[in-house]
Amino acid sequence: MTATTTELPALTTADAVAADPDDVEYPEGHWVAQSVSHGDAVGQATTALRHHFRDRVDVLVAMELVVYNRRGDNKAKLQPDVQVVFGVEDRDRSSFKIWEEGKPPDFVLEVASPSTAEKDAFHKAQEYARIGVREYWRLDPEGSSMGTPLEGYVARGASYERVEPVRGRLQSGVLGLNLRSERQGRGAVVVFSDPRTGEEFDGSVESAERRRRSAEERASAAEAELRAAQERVRVLEERFGVAPAHPSPPEQDL
Repeated sequence: MTATTTELPALTTADAVAADPDDVEYPEGHWVAQSVSHGDAVGQATTALRHHFRDRVDVLVAMELVVYNRRGDNKAKLQPDVQVVFGVEDRDRSSFKIWEEGKPPDFVLEVASPSTAEKDAFHKAQEYARIGVREYWRLDPEGSSMGTPLEGYVARGASYERVEPVRGRLQSGVLGLNLRSERQGRGAVVVFSDPRTGEEFDGSVESAERRRRSAEERASAAEAELRAAQERVRVLEERFGVAPAHPSPPEQDL
């Protein structure tokens, strides 16, 4: 199958070395959801990814955080619906300045609406590739703005190449997760799954509850396994009068 590519302008040296006058301010962004389904999709994806990377202090997951990409120019900015950045401190910010952070976002998700779909597909795609975003994903919660509900694009040099399904799944190499769309109530949302465990999560309250119960079940099973091992040790000690090495508690994947 021929890969779908879009030729994009390269990042120029001027972008990186432009002066930063003392009087330039970089204000925080403002966001208004285009619809209820748009807001639901953005909020759930952010919640899902924050929970997934909750133990990583070097991963930033942000919703509607303005990305300034040219030092000294506060007009050169983008405001992704959801972004994930690896290798930066997970702390509070009012904006994301690439020249201070040392890198651009790695993963961006835009949730389309009829008023923004064309801009997301062309202008934003060009800008994200130009500043070095490795993966760019688009979701259509209302099912009226794109040909498919969920599309992913991965950077290949100066172009974006569409992510093609592998065994029926769209895979994000950046996140290490599989992605699919699912209609829930008012519109479609992104459902993530961890290929290591097969566990799916979407950031909803129900999803969080399922993950909590699953973690409790794994912890309970590990505790039962430990008790069984300790009982076997006790029987051997009684039978032979010699205490073998005690087993270590099994690792728990919570």
